[in-house]
Amino acid sequence: MKNITLIVIILILGTSCQNQKIAELNNQITELEDLNTELTDSLNRYDYLKVISSELIGIPDNTNLVPNQPNKFIFLLPTIQKFPEYNVYRITKNGNEEVRELLYENYKESRFEFNFIPKNENDKSFELLAEFDLDSIKVQIPGIIDMTLTE
Repeated sequence: MKNITLIVIILILGTSCQNQKIAELNNQITELEDLNTELTDSLNRYDYLKVISSELIGIPDNTNLVPNQPNKFIFLLPTIQKFPEYNVYRITKNGNEEVRELLYENYKESRFEFNFIPKNENDKSFELLAEFDLDSIKVQIPGIIDMTLTE
């Protein structure tokens, strides 16, 4: 009888120690999950601030546009840091409606090329848009080029 009582006491003590250890581990897991959420939010805010403080710069190969021929432009988001993925669109107007043509999808580099072909002597400008999807926030950086046309 003493042996049975001793075994029961040992089992009860062992089980209560395990329950306490499990509770401590669950508390640590909760603390780590909270810390992970804070770090993720901090990184997302860093990306957001980096993107909204950027500008899209277009550099032409030539100083004048040539009609009906490709006119090459290099576009830069001037930074040495990596950007989050973004899409690049060409923006045109169809009446009052804005039309987007996807040029680059899920792009990560800070430099890309675009060839602009003016259709006539009045076609001397174009607009591009770099759009970043930072979780639930869309950030847009426009780039507008207006140049003189050479005949």
